[in-house]
Amino acid sequence: MPSSSRLDETQGKFNSAARCLTCALAFVLSPVMSTARPASQPADPPALPTVEAPNKETPKGKPQKYDINHIGQRGIGRGFNLYSVKREFELGRNIAAGFDRSTKIIHDDAVNAYVNRLAQKIVRYSDAEVPFTVKVIDSGDIPRAYGLPGGFLYVDSALILSADDEAELAAVMAHEIAHVAARHATRAMTRRDVCRIIDSVAYVAGPAGAGAADIGGLAGPLSVKKFSRDAEYEADLLAIEYAYAAGYDPQALLDALEKLHAIEEHKKSEMAKIPGYHLGTKLPFHSKIAKSFANYPLTEERIGRIQSEMAEFLPNRKDYILDTDEFQEVKAHLLASQAPVLRHHANDEGDNNAPVLRRHPDSDDVIAPSNVAPLSQRSVSVSFVDGR
Repeated sequence: MPSSSRLDETQGKFNSAARCLTCALAFVLSPVMSTARPASQPADPPALPTVEAPNKETPKGKPQKYDINHIGQRGIGRGFNLYSVKREFELGRNIAAGFDRSTKIIHDDAVNAYVNRLAQKIVRYSDAEVPFTVKVIDSGDIPRAYGLPGGFLYVDSALILSADDEAELAAVMAHEIAHVAARHATRAMTRRDVCRIIDSVAYVAGPAGAGAADIGGLAGPLSVKKFSRDAEYEADLLAIEYAYAAGYDPQALLDALEKLHAIEEHKKSEMAKIPGYHLGTKLPFHSKIAKSFANYPLTEERIGRIQSEMAEFLPNRKDYILDTDEFQEVKAHLLASQAPVLRHHANDEGDNNAPVLRRHPDSDDVIAPSNVAPLSQRSVSVSFVDGR
């Protein structure tokens, strides 16, 4: 029969494991956007580049989390995070290195200089505690930007070309800067890592932890997905605040989201043509299940929230920056650089000024004007490829 001391020791280990498991479960199942959770102190961040951020005076009392008058002092990026600022920067730098190898970088001094100035302007009016490295890329025809952990921002040329004005471009960039400022990536990774800890602690706890392991296995991924959805909502709110503080019309983010919604609706209409596509929508609680497992909130929901948040968090202002001549010049310059080039070659008759027509990219043959049949004798299909 085991001694009393051994039983006490075994019971103590079990209670310790149970307490760890309870704490881990409480974290995973806790509300993501709670402002009541105490914030941990992060490591000393790298210094901001160039100009100092505005409103550096320490406020009297603790400012509200989304008080626009205290941007930079609200602890937006703080909270439970297993990744230090230094480790987060190393993570982002490694991701950016792979991104650079697999993506076409635009090496245009005029375009890069303008986009970098615009980004740094927004960063100065944000809660970001890291310097930003900004690059312009050409990855397709979908307008977007990417904010990587540690302050690596990529702006797609398609976003510049699709934006109607500078305010719209600034708003989308502000959204990605907000993700970096709030450290959403590493905080989501922390929740994922905690889910793994739950499984480990449940294994140590033995049969008593089996039920908790099952709960963690289901609640963990759902918690991470909910965090991702709430992170999008928070990035939207921070984006309109950053754009507003920098002088831009926050309504521009709504314009960008409406364009995104139009793209989504077009894709949805194309998917609806697939046989059997509508069968899934007839399942009970289809919409609620889809929302629970979705990584991103519906665009129309984001639009509705932003409209209400603009009235709640942003003071009235008469004048906003909508557009600049520099934006339109850069946009025109980018369009010109991506336009098809009509080259001239000498034909059989020695005419160096005659244009050369190229076939479809599937063919490498060059057609000289002398070999082209009259339009009345053949059908001609002309398409322009702008490289986006």
